Amino acid sequence: MDRMQAEQIAAAQLDPGERLLWSGFPSPGAAARRALPAAAFGIPFTAFAVFWIATAYSFTSKGPHVPGPWALFPLFGIPFLLVGLGVLTAPIWVYLGAEKTVYAVTEKRAMIIVNVAGRGVQSFTHEDMSNITRTENANGSGSIYFASRMMSTSQSGMMRMTRIGFEGIPDVRQVEQLIRDQMGQKAA
Repeated sequence: MDRMQAEQIAAAQLDPGERLLWSGFPSPGAAARRALPAAAFGIPFTAFAVFWIATAYSFTSKGPHVPGPWALFPLFGIPFLLVGLGVLTAPIWVYLGAEKTVYAVTEKRAMIIVNVAGRGVQSFTHEDMSNITRTENANGSGSIYFASRMMSTSQSGMMRMTRIGFEGIPDVRQVEQLIRDQMGQKAA
């Protein structure tokens, strides 16, 4: 995706009278690098699933015929193998998702536009934004977070705070200042 495509996608989401101040998109490579720790966990998970299937198969394949449900024993490892492969390939999925994401700032809101099987738009007005934080790399790229959401992380109901913002963008300091300026104008 190039700058013009991002601007066209963002402009299509504007309300009447709303003015686009900035649009951009995340770096797919940076997004994929952030998913590498999950992929690292996928290596032993997938390896264990393969080991389970192979061991169970070798156990059930001995002898002329394994009776009853024991013949299905190797199949119990398949769901774990699929989960492991999904986790192992997380950087690829994140990379592809980042290629279909556009960020935008207007005088009224910040938008995260995701174009996966339809178009989803998350809008954040100045009332939604608090505790703006920036992480910046040596080359000036980085991420800016301006909102958060509580999300359940397990069936036990444990909650975790998830930061929301623009990740892996160039000139992150400039975008942060633009958002801060717009918040200041709205608050005044």
